[in-house]
This record gives sequence, C-alpha cells and structure tokens, in this order.
Amino acid sequence: MRLGIAGYGRMGRLFKRCLGRRFEVISYSEHGRSDVESLEELYLKSDVVMVASSLNFTPERLRKLAEISRKHCEKKMVFDIATFKSRVIKAYAGFSEDVRVASVHPMFGPGAKTLKGKRFIVVPVPGREGDANSIAGFIRSIGGEVTFSDWKTHDRIMGFVIGVPYFVGLGYLALSKELGLGDFGGTSWAYLETYGKAVLNDSPDFIREVLSLSREQIGAFLDFLRENPPDPEVLRKELRREEIEEAYKRFYRALE
Repeated sequence: MRLGIAGYGRMGRLFKRCLGRRFEVISYSEHGRSDVESLEELYLKSDVVMVASSLNFTPERLRKLAEISRKHCEKKMVFDIATFKSRVIKAYAGFSEDVRVASVHPMFGPGAKTLKGKRFIVVPVPGREGDANSIAGFIRSIGGEVTFSDWKTHDRIMGFVIGVPYFVGLGYLALSKELGLGDFGGTSWAYLETYGKAVLNDSPDFIREVLSLSREQIGAFLDFLRENPPDPEVLRKELRREEIEEAYKRFYRALE
C-alpha cells in the first residue's frame, strides 16, 4: 500500500516518519519537499491520500482532489486531518463514488513518538457515512484507536478541549509577562507558563484560527466560571483519592 501525504508540515512529517517502514509514503507540497510534481500525480500514485495542509488550504486541496477523482474514477481512500471540520466537510461533496472519504482528527500533536494507541476521531461526510468505516479501518490498521463523531459535535467539543486550554495557557502567559510573576512564581506558575509557551510552538495563524473558531466555547467557559466558581470539596468527591495523588506526581514529573 502506498500512502500519499498532501502537505509536508510537522504533522505530515510525523506520519511519514511513523509509517515509512510499513508503507511506501510519498508527499507533495507546493512550498516544501515533494516526491511528486503535482497533486494529481500524488493522487494517481497513492492508494490512500491524507491531506495534511493548514486549515486555510485544506478545503481547496480537497476540492482539487475531488476534481481529480472524477476524472480518473479509481478506488482510493481520501481523508484530511484538520483540527476543525466546518470549513472542510463540504469540500468532500464532489468526490467520485469510487473513493472512500471521511474527515479525521488525530488527537495528538507532532511531538508524538508513535501512532500506536493514539486516539483518532473519524468524522463521516454527510450522505457518505458508510465510507467512514473504511477510513476507520485504515486508522486501526496503523495502530490508532477510533471514535466517531458528526462534524457539528466535533467542532463544538474541540472548542472546549483545544480552544479553551489554548486561551487559558496563552492568557496566563500574557498575564505573567505583564505583571512580572516569574520573580515570585513557584511550581503552579511554572506549570501554567510552560503550557502557555508550549502552545506557541504552533504557528500564529493556527493559534488565531483555533481561538477564533472557539470563541463561543471560550465565552461559555467564562460564563460557567462566573456562575459556578470551582468548589474544591465538590471536585474532590467526584474523584478517587488515588487519581488526585497520581495527578500531583505527574504534575511534578512534567516539570522535571
């Protein structure tokens, strides 16, 4: 089997590194390293095509692949790995019926060492829900664990699990710099500031996209805190003591 990766950013390189010993992996990029000269050549030479472009470029790249698929009518699998799906899901409408399509979200970043055991969310294309099973089968074949979600639910939840943490991390980092908290900070300060700095490893454009697309969830988070200030006693009752103690150990290990 040959895997074609459209886009050669950090996630594209991660998949090529992790899967290069199992499959023949080729890539195409308009701005970086390419093993082929065009997106059409990538499509024709691949059994599975993964679009690993930035969120801004993914819809257009999918539309071009859809045109190519109608011209050649070969059995393929095509999926993207964009973080949010509202802007990409409609781009699958034009694909040939011979092609199995779905949108995929790897729930990990380019710092992952392996794909084995990692969580992937598979988002079916409306009207082509059966195709998602084929894509899920491929994900499982490379060691991934699959969860299914419709695109609206996916984007709403991603606002809370990605957008809100980004907002908190960057917000605290900005506050720390503004007030000079580093002169007084301890382990809790170090943990939060470290997370904020880690978020900046992503590109500014990607961070802005995440925060923009998570605006509703960030607002809901702030409203929740105003109306429901966290009560440590209530939270302690909802967790096992072992969970709390293990979290405390992991907290310190993360800073070592």
